[in-house]
Amino acid sequence: MGIQERKTRERESMRGMILDAAMQLYLSEGLGSLSIRNIAEKIEFSPATIYLYYRDKDEIFYDLYSLAFGQFLAEQHKLSGILDPYERLYAGCKQYIEWGLANPKLYDLMFILEVPMTVIAEEQCKDTGLQSFDVLRQVVSACVSEGKLRVKDVELGSLMIWNMLHGIVSLIIKQRVLVPEEVADGMSKALLDNFLLLLRR
Repeated sequence: MGIQERKTRERESMRGMILDAAMQLYLSEGLGSLSIRNIAEKIEFSPATIYLYYRDKDEIFYDLYSLAFGQFLAEQHKLSGILDPYERLYAGCKQYIEWGLANPKLYDLMFILEVPMTVIAEEQCKDTGLQSFDVLRQVVSACVSEGKLRVKDVELGSLMIWNMLHGIVSLIIKQRVLVPEEVADGMSKALLDNFLLLLRR
C-alpha cells in the first residue's frame, strides 16, 4: 500500500468514526446533542481534530442524511425482484410506511429537518434522496405503461403517492394524529389501500 493510499484510508476511517459517533448521539439524544464538542468527547479527540475532517456540524449532518438514505435505498432495492409493477409499487409504499414508523429519527433527518437541504442548496452537494424518489418514479412509470394506474403524468403521480406516504408517516411520528402503536400498522394499511384504490385501473 502506497503512502497516499494509506492516508486516504486513514482519512476515511476517521470520518467514519466521527459519523458513527454523531449518529449515535443523534439517535439517542436528538439534534441538539450534535455539537462538535460532544462528538469530539465521544471519540476522545479534541474538537480541533474534528475540524480537520469536517468544516462544521452541518456538513456532518449532511453526511448523516446521506447515510440514512443509503440504508433506505438498500431496502427499496430489495423489492426489485417483484415483476408486476403494481405489486412492486404496493410493496414499496408499504415498506416506506413501515420503515418510517420504525425509524422516526432517521425519517425526521431524511424528510423533515431543514439542515441537510440547506447544505445541499448552499454547497450544491449530491442529494441522495433524489435517488430514492427515482425508484418510486420508475415503478410508477412502469405501472402507467402497463395501464395499471389511472395516472397520466408520471411525475405528478409519483409526487401524489409520495405526499400521501409522507403525510401518513409524518402525522404519526410527529403525533399530530395520536395513534396507539398496536393499531398504527392496520390504520396505515387501510389508508394506503383506499388511496391506491383511487389510482388503480
